[in-house]
Amino acid sequence: MHPDQKLETEQLNDIQGDIWSKGFPKNNETYYRFQIAPGSASTFAHRLRKMVTEQPSLISNLTTVIGDQGKITKEKQRAKAAGVEPETLPMANALIAFTFKGLQVIGTGLSKPGDLGLKKILKTDPAFSQGMGLDSGVLSDRTTDLDPLFAHPDGIHGLLKVAGSSEDMVGKRLKTIQDALGWGTVIKDVPGGTAGRVDGATRDKPNRGKEHFGFQDGISQPLMYGIDDTPPKPDPGASATSTMDTEPSILIVTKDTHRADSDRPVWMHRGSFLVLRKLEQDVEAFHELTKKYNAYNCQSPDHMGAKLMGRWPSGAPIALPAYHTTDAPATDHEEVKEMNNFGYEKTDGRACPFTAHIRKTNPRRLDEWNSNSPDQGLKFSKIIRGGIPYGPDYAVGEAPGLKRGLLFACYQGCIEDGFQHMQRDWCNTSSFPETGSGIDPGIDPIVGQVVDPTAMKTLIAEGTQPLLIKPQLVTFRGGEYFFVPSIKALKGALTEAAP
Repeated sequence: MHPDQKLETEQLNDIQGDIWSKGFPKNNETYYRFQIAPGSASTFAHRLRKMVTEQPSLISNLTTVIGDQGKITKEKQRAKAAGVEPETLPMANALIAFTFKGLQVIGTGLSKPGDLGLKKILKTDPAFSQGMGLDSGVLSDRTTDLDPLFAHPDGIHGLLKVAGSSEDMVGKRLKTIQDALGWGTVIKDVPGGTAGRVDGATRDKPNRGKEHFGFQDGISQPLMYGIDDTPPKPDPGASATSTMDTEPSILIVTKDTHRADSDRPVWMHRGSFLVLRKLEQDVEAFHELTKKYNAYNCQSPDHMGAKLMGRWPSGAPIALPAYHTTDAPATDHEEVKEMNNFGYEKTDGRACPFTAHIRKTNPRRLDEWNSNSPDQGLKFSKIIRGGIPYGPDYAVGEAPGLKRGLLFACYQGCIEDGFQHMQRDWCNTSSFPETGSGIDPGIDPIVGQVVDPTAMKTLIAEGTQPLLIKPQLVTFRGGEYFFVPSIKALKGALTEAAP
């Protein structure tokens, strides 16, 4: 622990509640994108300030969400002791965030527009300032078939992320916030149909907590000093341990957050950058690909799927000796959590391929805190993931045209150091990580993006030919960059409207 990094109660009350390893409790979730109507910036600021100031606030802080997660934990403990299923506790939480274009619009309604320091943000955060649409070349995103809600990024000013115990709870909280902000007059739906919304829901048992390829999601999050529990003890089967403890400044903007260009405006402190991406999953293609297991030194389709992902469906890491093969011991969700403090052998890709999705996105290198490391992203490319599946479960022989995937969301203190570095320099780069053999391992088979589809190759096993991922397993359908301000900024810097 680093006591000087500990977040105190005042800070927890000031940070929006989803910016945490556990995030909002949820069975259902919606992302609602909105525009601030022309000439309504001052009115919007007034309504936003009133909404956030009133108690109980419709926008949740971290103290509230920690309390809600605690209630759920107690209910699970009660139910386990009684030998019954836990009850679903009615609750809903919400977050508000803005694009750079949205901040520009908000600035027109302030008594002193320059107070937002947007010129500074242009220098410190170029990816956020230009938006994901213009960042598509850096990310190798193909933008030919976007969801209509993301087709006109300049039209997105703000985002409401609402999560809760049921679709009804989510809908009621969203409607209450929309009404408070002046829906239909002060704010309007982003064009593209579906009332500006895209909805997700956790899958039903036995697939709860899993994405559509069938793997447990949301495991091994970075743990912030002063908020999270201490990480589990290193797994006895691991050859080395990884750093799960994380400085809050890597995930939440502070004066110490890494930016080389200049200082950010003070009002951004205790906020975080949110990356939202709609990722469509081709489950049938995934299953067809894993049928080729014999050619890639795998024991079964499930074993090949585990090598592509880096985990078994339970979430157990394939890198650990006990989980290298298909006769790995059974695990439950709590056991999986306890085995995620591990590291990869630097030069060994036999058990877990260098290109496995979770290895590409989190190399778990022991030199990540070495200031002389050639890749400083090892230290700074940490993100809190908070996505949710969308669409129906896949069924063999289903009707054509059904779509499904993941509403991927992540938080970080800097997009360039976090998501952008991870996607561009790790997932999309065939030479990362170095194998020690001089052979490039290839692209992340799950979320890797390439302009040339014939280059979507990944090395599954030494001594075999690279596997061509065709068709692509995950297709980008749109996204955007947002900033999630602190509660203090929502009450002050962003809402000091002109008379």
